[in-house]
Amino acid sequence: MILLLLAGIACFALCGYQLTRARTAAERDRRTALDAVRSAAGGHADSTGTSSASAAFERVLRSLATVHERLWRKDSPQEVDAQLRRAGVSSRLTAEMFMAGRVALTGLGLLAGLTLAHGAGRILLGITLAAAGIFVPNFLVSKAAAQRSRRIDSELPHFVDQLAIAVEAGMSFDAALSYLLEASDGPLADEMRRVLTELRVGESRRTAMRSLADRVGNDSVTAFANAVIASDQLGAPLGGILHSQAADLRHRRQMHAEERAQKAPVKMLVPMAIFFLPVIFVIILAPAFFGAHGLL
Repeated sequence: MILLLLAGIACFALCGYQLTRARTAAERDRRTALDAVRSAAGGHADSTGTSSASAAFERVLRSLATVHERLWRKDSPQEVDAQLRRAGVSSRLTAEMFMAGRVALTGLGLLAGLTLAHGAGRILLGITLAAAGIFVPNFLVSKAAAQRSRRIDSELPHFVDQLAIAVEAGMSFDAALSYLLEASDGPLADEMRRVLTELRVGESRRTAMRSLADRVGNDSVTAFANAVIASDQLGAPLGGILHSQAADLRHRRQMHAEERAQKAPVKMLVPMAIFFLPVIFVIILAPAFFGAHGLL
């Protein structure tokens, strides 16, 4: 009896394994493809070179990145990678390369300042160049991210309108994305292509849209992602939601434009005080000055 019971349990386990093996293999293949897509989009592919020069370069990069992590604990590799993705340079520049370059620029700036200047100016110049090595890379990445965000803001309402028209014409969300991206270019199209690739390898729409919002870090894109997720969860018609979302995005863009226009007079005060007012004073007071001294 015990042998029969053990045999039955073994048969049951074997049947269960055979039934779940295909699903487990498909899930594993899907995860592998998804990781490959994300690695390719983020620029984290491992180098296959085996030369000693490449190995030495990788060791130097890792060492400098470790120094960066110890000196600037707030700028973790995850945060640096998020900044690079928002700037659109993560396919060419990894977080490790950015951190290593920042440390190298800081050290070279300090060394150049101590070498080029003389006396007390050596310390001042070294500190200035080292500070430039610290802050200039972050400034350039932040500026690139802001410009990319503005481009996405300007392209998003029109793209959402076209997406709504395609969905209302009978296309699915994935097919509408694929149709629009065939003739689209720019940062928004690049992000949407990544969303479409994730959907094609089996990622859920909710996860793909959440990843889009996290990568871009833009309020308009977050609102668009939330609208698509809400439509998917509630079963509401996607076309109507997208039309409403496009109108809301245009309203947001108009509000941002009005806000920038209101800030313009305040920003103009500094250049006017530096460049215009002294010239006006010279033009007004010069004739009186020369006349008082008998020079006219």
